[in-house]
Amino acid sequence: MSASGSPKAVIFALGGNLLIAIIKFIVSFVTGSAAMLAESIHSTADSFNQILLLIGHRRAKLAATEVHSFGYSRELFFWSLIVAVLLFFVGALFSIYEGIEKVIHPEEITNIKWIFIVLISSVLIEAKSFQVAYKEFRTTHKQKLFKAIRDSQNVSLIVVILEDAAALTGLFIVILTTFLSWQVHPIFDAIGSILVGVLLFSISILLIIEVKALIIGESIPREERNQMKEIIHSYRQVKHINRVQTMVMGNNHYLVLLSLDLEDDLSVYQAEDLIEQIKLDITGKISGIENIYIEIKDSVRNQKV
Repeated sequence: MSASGSPKAVIFALGGNLLIAIIKFIVSFVTGSAAMLAESIHSTADSFNQILLLIGHRRAKLAATEVHSFGYSRELFFWSLIVAVLLFFVGALFSIYEGIEKVIHPEEITNIKWIFIVLISSVLIEAKSFQVAYKEFRTTHKQKLFKAIRDSQNVSLIVVILEDAAALTGLFIVILTTFLSWQVHPIFDAIGSILVGVLLFSISILLIIEVKALIIGESIPREERNQMKEIIHSYRQVKHINRVQTMVMGNNHYLVLLSLDLEDDLSVYQAEDLIEQIKLDITGKISGIENIYIEIKDSVRNQKV
């Protein structure tokens, strides 16, 4: 999902998490399960996070202004950072706190069949949400999943994929610990809550690291950067590439700054035509590049086109 694209995966995840959260809250109060309550808070936090991402998408589409001449596409990174922080404070800390409380004061859980019905239903809903986000993510990212997440600037999909992955993992943890709490000792319910909290803590830290890098300004991926250089070198009038600087401006949208040495015998008009052709060639072959600024030297010294 680009900043200007359709937030399909976010909307689908929001609907699934709201449904799951309502069901989990009802069952957690009926059964007294700490792990189920932790999962309820987790799903509620995920729902709120998706709302924040939708706000970010809407804000990112605002047109450029005199004050913000490059537009608002980077605002999506801000809202994604808020999501990561809330995942830590609302999800992880509460789950760990609830687990510790149940370790100190363990309670037997009741109506065990309802817990397993809800958990299995939640797994099916979360799996579908993950499938939608994963399928959309894979349309533009073909590398191994972890490398694709590290290299991608598609922050909305990254958040949804990691949240859904954490939710699925958390559900399997709760299924196991609930079974052990039922068959062995009630303390396993508390252990499940703590494990869910640790999982959410890990995911939130990973998200914070990824979004921080985007806010600071990551470059275009190396493959696209090398492709850009190959395109430029294909023009015999270009003697040398002095500098290539790129920065992400939104979900897979980039700003590109180039400094080139051109042949000495080029006129100003020839240089201008060449630069425009290079720009068209680059934007036609590499997706996501919206703004290109090229400084040319030698033939038209210290002028910018």
